[in-house]
Amino acid sequence: MLWHRTVEAPDACRWTLRTAPTRRHPRRPAALHPPVVREPETGWWETQAALDDPAALTVAAVREPDADADSAAVASRLAALATDEELLVVIGTGPRTGPGHRTIADLRDRLPRHDVVALPAPTCDAGAGRQTAARLLEEGSLPVVVTAMAGLHDVTAELASFLRADRVVRVFPTGDGAELYQVWRRSPELMIAS
Repeated sequence: MLWHRTVEAPDACRWTLRTAPTRRHPRRPAALHPPVVREPETGWWETQAALDDPAALTVAAVREPDADADSAAVASRLAALATDEELLVVIGTGPRTGPGHRTIADLRDRLPRHDVVALPAPTCDAGAGRQTAARLLEEGSLPVVVTAMAGLHDVTAELASFLRADRVVRVFPTGDGAELYQVWRRSPELMIAS
């Protein structure tokens, strides 16, 4: 508040109390609201809980550096997935990592009754490569598509779409094993229609 002198007549002065305009920070709200604490979206929890539901065909995307961090755990998680349902694995390799040989060897050790077949990614970009992956799945094999790290997401999406996969998961190593994170799942209405 400020005291302000007003002059009404030349010989009379009067002092009045006037409030000065307040400056507010432009980002600060006029009234402080109590903080709002948000829980994680329930849809995320439901999606992760749906990982326990078996699917007819799952496409798993793995980055080779993640697999190298704990190769045994990643291969064990993929092998457990392959025993319950049809699985296609897409491995993204970098220039400093190998072409997925370690992960493929670990999968072959853990799945002696499965035919684990490595497919280079350039063949999967062509129609013949996609057909090869589909044929291997029909024969009961486990196709492992090896692609560059930059193309991991594109190749995974293309194959999942072509094969009409029920879900797409990513595999990440943790301190005590490996976890699956569901990226996409076909809605039940689409599963019935297909």
